[in-house]
Amino acid sequence: MRKIRCLFLFLIVLGVAHLFAEEIALKDGTKVTGKLTAINGDTFLITTAYGEIKVPRSEIVSISFAASQPKSAENDEAAAAVEESLVGATYTNRSAKFQTTIPAGWKLAPEMRKTKDIVAALKSPDETLFFLVTPESFAGTLATYKVLAETQYKTKFSDYAKLSEADATLDGRGGIRMVFEGKPDKATPMKCLVYILPYDGKMVRLSFLTLEPLFNDAVPVFEQIAMSYKSLGAGDTGQK
Repeated sequence: MRKIRCLFLFLIVLGVAHLFAEEIALKDGTKVTGKLTAINGDTFLITTAYGEIKVPRSEIVSISFAASQPKSAENDEAAAAVEESLVGATYTNRSAKFQTTIPAGWKLAPEMRKTKDIVAALKSPDETLFFLVTPESFAGTLATYKVLAETQYKTKFSDYAKLSEADATLDGRGGIRMVFEGKPDKATPMKCLVYILPYDGKMVRLSFLTLEPLFNDAVPVFEQIAMSYKSLGAGDTGQK
């Protein structure tokens, strides 16, 4: 860890820390600025301006990148408009009338509500895995909405590429499951799992995203959250 700390301080002195997308915070207080390129077992490989550093996963507290930047005034307004609670593993959103089960340690991430359309945002303890819920009024077909959603992704993600698409059933409804990759900030490769579910007069998107090297390990966690998603009837807050 001392070697990592010395290298990080050296990068600060040379003023090159801003060239990289991720900031990795370690348990000993060190913050390494670089790019997560791969995972070998329990070791993260991080590329810095002066070469590759190997960091044990157990030493990492958090990874900050574009999706977790500080919130703006618009974020504050969007967050204030949502009535939600996270009690134990149960997340309840009274504004959008749904509930889901969240893994231990996950927390609310209101700073990720970059638009009012995002009614829920949660993140893992190390801030590397993210879950967003976006309900949108839409009277058309699921196929039409999918095209519109993909058009939006192509606009927001450079190097957008859809990796898979399949029919899926969540909350008793037939929908679509998609996996795609791209760069939201033109520097950080992200990989996303998205479910699109049709309801009366609206479509609901469940979006899960993380850094590309972390995706395969994250899929079981993402699927667990998605499978627990359920809409709530009028007046049902889930608090029995």
